[in-house]
Amino acid sequence: MSRIESRIKQFTARLSQWWNSRSGGLRQSATDGAQRAASRARDFRDSERGQRAATKLNDLRGSEPAKKAGAAFNDLRASDAAKKAESALSDLRQREPVKKAEEGARKVMHDLFSGGSGSSGTSGTSGTTGGAS
Repeated sequence: MSRIESRIKQFTARLSQWWNSRSGGLRQSATDGAQRAASRARDFRDSERGQRAATKLNDLRGSEPAKKAGAAFNDLRASDAAKKAESALSDLRQREPVKKAEEGARKVMHDLFSGGSGSSGTSGTSGTTGGAS
């Protein structure tokens, strides 16, 4: 039985190592893409077109139809169906696979918004996975 467990652990370690090397490249390309998108968004915000769009958006937010939609949305949130859905979602988020997926997503988002520290996130992820094996 211990020989089987040993082989399973070896297989798991190799699989984990492969996954970490693969996800590191994906994380880096996602970081690069996010930085390009952020740069383009800044450029748009600073442009005359972006300024006009921001003004129109603020006008829209202050309009009567927008206020009515906001009130309807708040009413929907307070409904029994919304409360049941929130409870079901909360129960789902307590499951271990979902917790792990959320943590992985948090790490990727941190890497994306921290200015390209994808390589440090990769080593942290592999260290975490290696310790869990």
